[in-house]
Amino acid sequence: MSDTDKSMQFLFGDRELILKIEDLLSAPVDVIVNAANGSLSHGGGIAAQVVQQGGSIIQDESDQFIKEHGKLESGMVAYTTAGRLPYAAVIHAVGPVMGEGHEQHKIEQAVSRSLMLCSMHDWNAIAFPAISSGIFRVPIEIVAKGFYRAITSFWDARMDIPPQKIIICLTKNNFQPFFTAFQQASKPASEEYGEELMPKSSIPQATEKAAGIVNLNEEDLAVLEDDEVNDWFK
Repeated sequence: MSDTDKSMQFLFGDRELILKIEDLLSAPVDVIVNAANGSLSHGGGIAAQVVQQGGSIIQDESDQFIKEHGKLESGMVAYTTAGRLPYAAVIHAVGPVMGEGHEQHKIEQAVSRSLMLCSMHDWNAIAFPAISSGIFRVPIEIVAKGFYRAITSFWDARMDIPPQKIIICLTKNNFQPFFTAFQQASKPASEEYGEELMPKSSIPQATEKAAGIVNLNEEDLAVLEDDEVNDWFK
């Protein structure tokens, strides 16, 4: 298997989580997540690619959001239309910068809030980059553990709502360390919930839906106050 074909699938009941070396902007999903800064100024990295390919409307809506609601803190999300991109929306998730503290917790918040948006809008498939692992310099092991805890806790608490499929788009350089950390984090939960780990390289296409813009604060997350996740969603 070549580097570009590498993928692994985690099954959680009838849901699937795929780790894959893939371009985020080519992922066959309903919505994608942009790794954003708190000002939603999309000037570099993945964010710049999102605006370049999607068009200036994405930056324009982001600027309007900041004008109306103010700067976002780490762990918060907003969403805009996707412009020319073939998605229902672009979710802008603000990850932490290494050294600001509680990095894993903030990644968990950003991921779980993105999933919450999917459940609110019936977006059945979502693709993430490895939030904060680039210029924000959070070690990939911390990022992977944050993703694992957020996703499995979200799915364990609400098995009958979207999303049914999650793709984490990785690079040749971070695929193996992300997978290794993710697999290590999954071992206790795999034994408890009977999850299986198996390779997969093909991913079905998803459908498109309408988009808008929203900010999720702590009150919006009140519905997530299950006993098992209440201690870290806040």
